[in-house]
Amino acid sequence: MKHNKTTEIVDATIQLFAELDEMVGLISRVLAKFPAETVPQRLKPFLGTPRVAFARPSTKGDSEILLQLQRGMLSHVQAQVPGAWLMMHQSELTAAVREIYWGDREHSLRRELTRLEKSIGDHNRQAEYHRVRASEARREYDRLAASIRRRSARKSRAAEEDSDG
Repeated sequence: MKHNKTTEIVDATIQLFAELDEMVGLISRVLAKFPAETVPQRLKPFLGTPRVAFARPSTKGDSEILLQLQRGMLSHVQAQVPGAWLMMHQSELTAAVREIYWGDREHSLRRELTRLEKSIGDHNRQAEYHRVRASEARREYDRLAASIRRRSARKSRAAEEDSDG
């Protein structure tokens, strides 16, 4: 059988899609080991068992590959992967995906920690404000209660003097 240029291109395209599907499958298996809700947004398209429906180089010239992944019969989602991932050994690709996962996870946890620290600070300031206000209110209450007791004691003494006198 004579191989012409078209046959070579078709064979190379089929091979490339097979490699892309294999890479997507590996990424999916790596991510399956983590809770889905903790997977970074840019890796979420690889959850489940997506298949490569379409692939092209990024138009930005950043050596990224744009993938259109098929999830189910009608559902498609886009994802980008570094072109270098195509050349990586499985263990290198696994390490790269885990690095992205843990880097993003650390960033998310730091963001959450910062948010909680701010919230605690806000609550502490509010608690201090309320403590001061409660202390002021207690002093005012004590002052008014003492004034009422004095007035009541004066009235009692005045009433006793009137009954004695």
